[in-house]
Amino acid sequence: MKDKLFMGLNFSDESILSFSEKMMGRRRFLWFTRINAISFGCLAESILILYAIKNGAEDWLIGVIASFFQLTMPLMFIGKGLIGKFGASRTFALSWIFRNLSGAMLILVPFFSRSIHPTVGLFVLALSAFGFFGFRSIGFTANTPLIAEVTDKNNRGKFISQIWLHFNLFYLFTMLALIGALKLSNQMLTYQIIIIFGSLAGLVAAFFILRVPETIHPRNSGQLPIRHSFYYLLKTPRPRKLLFAWSAASAGMVLINSFSMVSLKNGYLISDNSALAFSMIQIGGGIVAAFVNSIFLDRVGPRPMLILYSCGLIVISLLWIASPGQFVNYYFIPIFLLIGLNVAGTSTALSHYFLSIVPDQERVSASILVYVISGIVAGLTGAFVGGGLLRLLRILNFSGLVAYRIYFIVIALILIPLVLIIRRIERLDDWRIKDVLGIFFSFRDIRSLYTLHRLQHESNNDTMKG
Repeated sequence: MKDKLFMGLNFSDESILSFSEKMMGRRRFLWFTRINAISFGCLAESILILYAIKNGAEDWLIGVIASFFQLTMPLMFIGKGLIGKFGASRTFALSWIFRNLSGAMLILVPFFSRSIHPTVGLFVLALSAFGFFGFRSIGFTANTPLIAEVTDKNNRGKFISQIWLHFNLFYLFTMLALIGALKLSNQMLTYQIIIIFGSLAGLVAAFFILRVPETIHPRNSGQLPIRHSFYYLLKTPRPRKLLFAWSAASAGMVLINSFSMVSLKNGYLISDNSALAFSMIQIGGGIVAAFVNSIFLDRVGPRPMLILYSCGLIVISLLWIASPGQFVNYYFIPIFLLIGLNVAGTSTALSHYFLSIVPDQERVSASILVYVISGIVAGLTGAFVGGGLLRLLRILNFSGLVAYRIYFIVIALILIPLVLIIRRIERLDDWRIKDVLGIFFSFRDIRSLYTLHRLQHESNNDTMKG
């Protein structure tokens, strides 16, 4: 019965996909990415935070909701079982359908707040957000195996960078539209219409990911006992150090990125439109990171880029500590630009390193364990360290900018050992960090790498036409 579900849509009985199948798979994956970016822009990140604030959520609750992204990672074990039965593409698609149905529940929050009690409304808000991120975790189990299926060693870093580039470009267009919509009307109904549109876009995205071809490898990998990959991660030096580094990077990002918008909105009391404008700057940082990674990552290696991106977290925290007493537009541009650069760059480098060191048969289970463990670490860090610290500062009667400055002072101290953990991952065929920095400060080297990148791109296009 299970083999009849979506029969004949995406499986190849061969052990490897053909060149044309991989090309087709990458195209469909990118279409999924584009439409999913629209959905994500309408349902998560800044819109979710602003919608929560509009419905009366306090800082600590927003911190907990933001942590659902990581805290729901253990649900990837469900995704593993589904991949073992249905394959990666089908698991991804089914999960995305339920993810967006859960997101649509957000429109009910004001109704429950008015009809029953505000606390009930906030409970529905948290429940809907949990479902949205929970089903995302189940489906995202298939992300890394599918990318591995439709790429090769020589184009993997470039394709992962393309995913981030297309995601951020369409996310940017979505945010422009949302700013226009909220400028016309900042009422609760506007947010509810945005949420419904985002949910429908997510359902369309599910169709495209369903059509990505795959071999039998993801299904076979999904059927392996999880304990086998657990022993593999713990006993093999490179994956073990990557697990620690991934957890440290995820914890650092949630402490900085998730609370920066809250600090801007509640610390300076700016309008929703102004807050969304800085979200667009953050998206711009992601676009820059995707472009940089597409040129550098396959050549210099993921390790030096990961270390440089992680150091950016400390720079962001220092900028928040030194933030002015009054809101000044230009001061916060580099902060949110660096946040976008950090999120896209770190995620891309981690995925590239993982796919470079983990063999095919281990990818499903190993990726689950990495995401689950790092997600739990990051989620608990965000909820208890981030949200707990802000809650403690409120109890101690710190408010406004003073509370957020103290928060980032503490976080900057926490980030130092986290960056040291990230630095411990083993070198592959990478460049040294000082050599990578040398390129960034040399216009001639950058131009040479860009020219090489263009030549390779044109060569790939000629091959595809042939």
